Amino acid sequence: MLTELAFASLLATIPLAHATPDVTVKVLPSEDCSAFPGYDAATNTAGPWTIQLVNSDNTAIEGFSDTSIYAISFNPSTDPKPSMRWGTITFPTRNDIAKTALKCDAGVLKGWVSTDLTAAGAPTNTQWAPLVLSPYPYDAALMWKVDGDTPQIFEHYVGDVKQDGVFLGGYNTSTSWGLKYYPANAGSSRQDYYYSRLLGPNSADPTTGAPLSANETTAFIKITT
Repeated sequence: MLTELAFASLLATIPLAHATPDVTVKVLPSEDCSAFPGYDAATNTAGPWTIQLVNSDNTAIEGFSDTSIYAISFNPSTDPKPSMRWGTITFPTRNDIAKTALKCDAGVLKGWVSTDLTAAGAPTNTQWAPLVLSPYPYDAALMWKVDGDTPQIFEHYVGDVKQDGVFLGGYNTSTSWGLKYYPANAGSSRQDYYYSRLLGPNSADPTTGAPLSANETTAFIKITT
């Protein structure tokens, strides 16, 4: 209970400024990597880079770059060792920890992530793994080791003025993301984090119809070079 009260107090002091502006989005080509920052035509790759929260409602995490978490599966009665079920790109509560690199490879967005666990449960087998949007539109996180929808990149315009940078999204129209705090667990390297999900068609809570969950804020995600 004390932990819950402390977290509620923390939320009350988070500087919130409804800063996510209304923008017009233009989807960019994704058949190859030519529209991504840092494109190398010889290898049809772009990056690596990180992604960054911008125009966030929660100004305490404005400018923070991505990390990652993973889900663990282990039944000691049947499994010889723990395994990684899936992984998710997330954002930290402090911006001085190691980040997760991303890149485009022949039109596929990939993350430099662990894909398995050792017998002791430590992450291992780090590689460039394809990233997808979860197939559930109300929980469309950026994930690996699952099947899902292809992420897209966009330009932003305010009126007729193009905004700086390339933004991550999907569904041909969506670049706004919901961010929700979660406490540390075994799959988050014992770090608190913000879970991110793409907001778009059918992203509202399927039970309540609420567009955002309790204490969920919004931001854009920008590729940073």
